[in-house]
Amino acid sequence: MSRLLLSVILIFVSLALGYLWRRQMLARPGQSQELISLRDRLQFLAFFVLIPASSMLSLWGLPTPDERLLLFPLLGLSAWTVGGLLGLVLGYLAHFSRAGKGSLFCCATFSNIGAVGTLVCVLFFGEISIAYVALYRLFEEIFYYGLAIPVATRFKGNGACEVRVQGMRISRLLCLVIAALVTGLLLNRLHLPRPAFLGELSAAMSILAAVLALFAIGLGLRPSRLAGYKWACACTMLIKFLLVPLVVTSLAYALGFAEIDAGLPVKITLLLASMPVAMNALLPPALLSLDLDMANACWLTSTLALALVLPVHAFCLLPFFSGP
Repeated sequence: MSRLLLSVILIFVSLALGYLWRRQMLARPGQSQELISLRDRLQFLAFFVLIPASSMLSLWGLPTPDERLLLFPLLGLSAWTVGGLLGLVLGYLAHFSRAGKGSLFCCATFSNIGAVGTLVCVLFFGEISIAYVALYRLFEEIFYYGLAIPVATRFKGNGACEVRVQGMRISRLLCLVIAALVTGLLLNRLHLPRPAFLGELSAAMSILAAVLALFAIGLGLRPSRLAGYKWACACTMLIKFLLVPLVVTSLAYALGFAEIDAGLPVKITLLLASMPVAMNALLPPALLSLDLDMANACWLTSTLALALVLPVHAFCLLPFFSGP
C-alpha cells in the first residue's frame, strides 16, 4: 500500500509542481525562453545522465541473467507496434478526421516508460527492475524515430509542413543506452563484485530522473478542454490499459518469462505495457498540423487515469503474476 501511495504521490506532485513553476515563471515578463531552457536542462540530466547510469549499475548487479532475457526487448517493440496498429484501427472505426487518426496513432504508440514506467517499477519491485526496464525500451528510439513518426507524417494536415526525423540513424540517446547496457552486462559477465552502495545509488538516480522528467513535463503542460474528445480518450485508455497489456503480457508468458525470477519479468512487463501516453506524443501533432488538442486531451486523461490503474494492478493483477 505504501509503495502504491508513494508512486501516485511522486507522479502527480512532480507534475503539479512543474505546472505551478511554469505559471509562476510566465507571470513575469521575458521568462518564456528561460522556461524552455530549464525544461531542456532537466530532461538532459534525466535522460542522458541519470537513466543510463542507473541502468548500467543495475545490470552490473543483476544475478546471472537468463539467456531468454535477450528476447525481452521484443516485448517493448510489440507494445508500441500493437498500440499503433490498434490506434489506426479504432481511428478509422470511429470515423475520426485525418488529423484525428494521426493524433490517435501517436497517443496509442508513444508510452511514458522513461519517467513514469521506471519510477513505478522501482517503487514496486526495487532496484533490480531498472535492468529489465532498460532492456524493455532498448529499441525505443529506433522505433519512434524510424517508424512511428514517419507513419504519423502520412496524416499531416498541411502538405507544406515537415518534421525532421532521424530515420533509422542511431540517436545520441540510443548510443548512451546501448553503451550503458553493454558496460553493465560486461561487468556482470566478468563477475566483478559491485559495491553494495551502488545498488542504492542506482535506485536513487532512477527515482530522481523520474521526478526531474515529470517536473519538466509539468513545465510544458497546457491543459485543454476535454469534453470534445471523450471518444478519443476512451479509445486511448482502452488501448493503453487493456488491449496492449493483454497482448504483451500474454507474449511474455509464451516466451517463458514467468519462469524467471519468480515471474518478475512478467510483472514488470504488465506495468510497462500499461503506461499512459508519453509527452513526446504531442510533438508530431504539433509539427504536422494534426489534432493537437486531441493529443493533449488523451495524454492528460491517460496520465490522470493512473490514479485508478495502479491500484488495480497492485491489488488485483500483480498478485497473480508469479512464477512457480
